[in-house]
Amino acid sequence: MTILLDAILFTKTYWVPVCAGILLARLVYNRYKNGLSDIPGPFLASLTDLWMFSHYLRRKGHQEWKLHEKYNSPLLRIAPNTIAVADAEAVKTIYGWKPIFSKSRLYISQYVTTEDGTVLENVSSTRDEARHSILRRPVAHAYSLGTLVEFEPLVDSTSLVFFKEVEERFARTGKECELSKWVQMYAFDIIGELTFSKRFGFLESGKDLGNMMYHTGKAMDYIGFVGQVPTLDEWLRIKGFGYILRKFRPTGPLMKFTARQIREHAASPDQTRPDFLSRFIKAREKYPDLMTDRRLATYTNTNISAGSDTTAIALREAIFRILTHPGCYGKFMAELKRTLQARAEDVEYSKPITWAESQRMPYFQAVVKECLRVHPALGQVIPRDVPAGGVTLCGKYLPEGTVVGCNAWSVHRDKAVYGEDAHEFVPERWLDADVERVRYLESLSFAFGGGSRVCLGKNIAMLEISKFVPEFFRRFEIALVDPGRYRLFPGWLVLQNGLDVTLKVRDGKEFL
Repeated sequence: MTILLDAILFTKTYWVPVCAGILLARLVYNRYKNGLSDIPGPFLASLTDLWMFSHYLRRKGHQEWKLHEKYNSPLLRIAPNTIAVADAEAVKTIYGWKPIFSKSRLYISQYVTTEDGTVLENVSSTRDEARHSILRRPVAHAYSLGTLVEFEPLVDSTSLVFFKEVEERFARTGKECELSKWVQMYAFDIIGELTFSKRFGFLESGKDLGNMMYHTGKAMDYIGFVGQVPTLDEWLRIKGFGYILRKFRPTGPLMKFTARQIREHAASPDQTRPDFLSRFIKAREKYPDLMTDRRLATYTNTNISAGSDTTAIALREAIFRILTHPGCYGKFMAELKRTLQARAEDVEYSKPITWAESQRMPYFQAVVKECLRVHPALGQVIPRDVPAGGVTLCGKYLPEGTVVGCNAWSVHRDKAVYGEDAHEFVPERWLDADVERVRYLESLSFAFGGGSRVCLGKNIAMLEISKFVPEFFRRFEIALVDPGRYRLFPGWLVLQNGLDVTLKVRDGKEFL
C-alpha cells in the first residue's frame, strides 16, 4: 500500500514528465514496431497516424506517387502500421482471391444509417468476407454484363434530357456551360433512373435539389478524413456520441429519398420496370430474411452514393482529355463518323449511340481506359489488413495485422509496367499490336478495385461512359473556355471543377 501511495504522490508531483515519458515511449514503440522501421517515408508518419490524417486532410493523396519517387521505393510508410504500395503487380496479391486481405477499419466510415437510425453495413463496407458473399449474392446478377442491354433505354432517357437542357440553356443562348456541375447532375439523375426509374430532377431544375449532391460529397470527404481515424468515427457516428446524434438526426436526405422510393414501389409494384430497386424487391422471393426494407435501403443508397460522383469523374476526364489533345480529338471524331456511317439502313439515324456500337470503337475505348488510368476516381490508399502468416511484398516481409494498400494514382504510374511515359496520356498504349501486352495491362487496372471486392457497378459505369461521351460529341461542337480553369479537388474521390465550355448544335450531316 505504501508503494502504491508513493507512486500516486510521485505521479501527482511529476505528472508532466511522466506523461511526456509515456508519450515518448509510445512514439518509440510506433517507430520500431513490427519491423517496419526500415521502410522509407516521412519520419513523422512512422511515429503517429496524425501524419496520414494531415496528409489526406491537405488533399495530397492523389500525389502519393511523388513520395514513392522521392524515396525511390515501391513501399512507403504513411503511418506507424500502414504501408502504401506502388507496385502494380502487388495489386494481384493484396486484392486477389487467396488469401483474402480483409478490408481495414476505415470501412466502418461507410456504414449507413437507415431512416429509423439503425446503422447497417453494406455490400461495400462489410469487412467480413463471408458476410460480403451473403450480401452480394441476391443483387450480383443485376450488375452483370448480361443485363446491360436492359438498362440502355433508361440511360438514353436521361441522356436525352441532358442534351435538351444544355441545348436550350447554353447552345441556343451562347452562355458558358459549367459542365463540371452539369455532368454531375447528369450522373446523379441517371443513377436515380437506373435505380428507381425516376430521376432526381436535377437536370430539369438546373440545381442540386435538397442538397443531395452536396451531402453526398461531404460523406465522401468524411470517409477520406475521419475514416483515417476509425475509433473517432465509431464514437462520432456509431457508438458514444453517435447514439445521441441519431436521436436528433436519424439519417440524411439521400437515405430519406431512397426510403420514400421503396415505399412507393411497394405501394404500386410494377414487375416490368427494369430498374435496380425492382430487381432487388424481386430478390425478396428467394432471400426474404435478408431483403428487408432496411437492407433494400442500403443497397439503393450505395447505388446512388457510389455510382454518381465516380461516373461523373470519368465523364469529365474523358471530355477534357479529348478536347485538350487535338490528335486524340481527330481520331475519335473520325471513328465516330465511321460508326454512324456503318449503321444499317433500317436504323434511325437519330437513335443514340448504342452499347454495341461503342464497343466497336476501339480508339474511343482506348481513350476511356487511359482516362481511368491517369485519373482514377479514388485518390487514396484502399486499405487492407495483412492476414495470418504475414506477406512478402516487394522483397519486404510484412507481419500479420499490418495495414497495406495501393493507391490507384500510384500503381497506374508504375514505370516498370507502363514505361517511361507512365505519367503521360497515351491512349495508343491500349492498342498495342501485342495483344498479350494489352491483356496484361488490363489485368493490372485498379480503377474499379480488384478481386472479390471489385466495384459491383463497374459495368454500369462503363455503359454510361461508353454511350454518353460519343453521343455528346455527336450532337454538339464543344470548346473549352479556358483549359487553365480545370482543377482537381482531391479527397477520398478526386473530383474536378472548372470544365467550362461553350456549345454549338452540330450539323449532323457532317457524319453522313
